[in-house]
Amino acid sequence: MADKLPIFVSPEQLQEALGDAGIQIVAVDSASDYASAHIPGALQLTMADFTASQAPVAGLLPDDQRLAEVFSDAGLRNDAHIVAYDRVGDGQAARLLYTLDAMGHEAISLLDGGLAAWHQAGLELADGAPQHGEGDFSVNRQPDRIADRAWIKAHLEDADTAFLDVRSAAEYAGADVRSARGGHIPGAINLDWNRLKDDNGRLRPRAELLELLADHGVREDQDITHYCQSHVRSSYTYLVLRYLGYDKVRGYPGAWSDWGNADDTPIDTGAGS
Repeated sequence: MADKLPIFVSPEQLQEALGDAGIQIVAVDSASDYASAHIPGALQLTMADFTASQAPVAGLLPDDQRLAEVFSDAGLRNDAHIVAYDRVGDGQAARLLYTLDAMGHEAISLLDGGLAAWHQAGLELADGAPQHGEGDFSVNRQPDRIADRAWIKAHLEDADTAFLDVRSAAEYAGADVRSARGGHIPGAINLDWNRLKDDNGRLRPRAELLELLADHGVREDQDITHYCQSHVRSSYTYLVLRYLGYDKVRGYPGAWSDWGNADDTPIDTGAGS
């Protein structure tokens, strides 16, 4: 079953996989919320476990040793297909999966619609405190999945590189300022991540997604860097492009909290096309 799970799984697909020893489910949730309701057998992590901050920059990748310790302590296994979910719009679970992918663990899936979709499907929920197993998780950082400020500055003028800003139009334009400076990376394409979802917060059909990306000039042949404010929303779009078969995709940990708080980065303002 594990090798048949797509990057985005429905509640029904995950229900069929419950009990498969090759699959681990992870709730990205607080310990208290997890204790009140979680998918049976799920492990538990919080965003703070697998992200780092250096104020005013948030959403950074911890070092390899820290991530290996966190994932091991949570009971994750390198030989497992890891399915993540959350209860806040899929962004936090997507950030965990991006981090796993960037650390060389490609067997990943996101529960489409998160815990709300599971509940709406009428599927079983459990309660009780998190039960962490014994793990020995190793990481193998993949530089081609990660962009930082220096890499972006070096590739601003490259025709085969694109920057996908998945924040709101107001953030992109510089009207909604959440760092020292507002605006966007010069040349970045603006596509609000919410437009990839339907009215129920579920992923839109593949054909609609491909049309939407094409309408915004997102090309499969480019090396595409995703960013938002701290690489939560953009972790979701990273997974969407992976799901659609885009091979050259990167995340920007730190994202606008890094770029917009630096004093040596070029910034554009104004609406997108």
